[in-house]
Amino acid sequence: MKDPKALLQRFLPLLCAVVLLWASLSPYQEKNKRLRVVTGMWPVAESLMVAGDLQILPHNRFQIIEIPWASAVARAFGSGAADVAVVTLDGALRMREAGQKLKVIKALNQSAGADALLARHEIQRLQDLKGKRVGVERSAGYYLLVNALESVGMTLAEIEAVPMFQSEMEQALQGGQVAAVVVTEPWLTKLSSDGIHSLYDSSQLKVPIIYLLVASERACNSSREELKTLLKVETEMTNKIWAGKSFLGMDAVLRRENLSAAELFSCLGRLHPLNKAENAEMLKRLPQMALQMEEQMIRTGIIHSKPADSVWIDDSFTKEALP
Repeated sequence: MKDPKALLQRFLPLLCAVVLLWASLSPYQEKNKRLRVVTGMWPVAESLMVAGDLQILPHNRFQIIEIPWASAVARAFGSGAADVAVVTLDGALRMREAGQKLKVIKALNQSAGADALLARHEIQRLQDLKGKRVGVERSAGYYLLVNALESVGMTLAEIEAVPMFQSEMEQALQGGQVAAVVVTEPWLTKLSSDGIHSLYDSSQLKVPIIYLLVASERACNSSREELKTLLKVETEMTNKIWAGKSFLGMDAVLRRENLSAAELFSCLGRLHPLNKAENAEMLKRLPQMALQMEEQMIRTGIIHSKPADSVWIDDSFTKEALP
């Protein structure tokens, strides 16, 4: 019989997500027309979560929905349970391939080593992964894993990719069920320890991992003022969180991310928030970056076809909100 604690650890995130999605679809939310913002378990999203905690984004106008993993964020957005989401560029491409109508309204952050392929001590080189089991989140992590393998002339076919939640990876790695795992912050900080080391990280990518704020077309048309407020508040909170010192709401962040203050600041150091000029430049670069990423994702089977042609980037919101 399976360990009840292990079963609870595996299925609790799913139960929490179901409850959150049900709540976001309730008649009360629709009646009050709050802007529903869904975030993954990423430090990048803490600027929005802290703003919600402190009611800088007032609860009568905004609902911040925290979901533990990336695939559920995409499903919540695609089902209409959320109006805005924090996703990565590769995640946005998967969502667009699935037919989800979205607009990128801001480039938030660039991973500068915040995503990594971690391995047990006996795996010293990427080539040592041949024939080994590698834990990877089903809809996130494959982009980094593919690039890590291709950097030494390997393919996904030469390893056994094991789908799992990031919350399961520490136990699986330390217990020997897998030889390596693909993790992002805050899990990267939690798993970094003696005997576990990095084989490859996001700082080595040719096309970087970019975190984006995307909004539904409906929200862009009907909630323009709320979206501009969201962008202003997100920018202000990001500046406070990345200032390198204690901030109002920090205790909640430490509890949510399960990190010490020192671990949090170390974690934030592997993420580069984009300022106004960098955001504007990144939005201009996104189409070409997406083309490069799409080609690789199709070639390696991460997606099966190019997303339909459409206008999916709208810089007018940041131009108005952050003049």
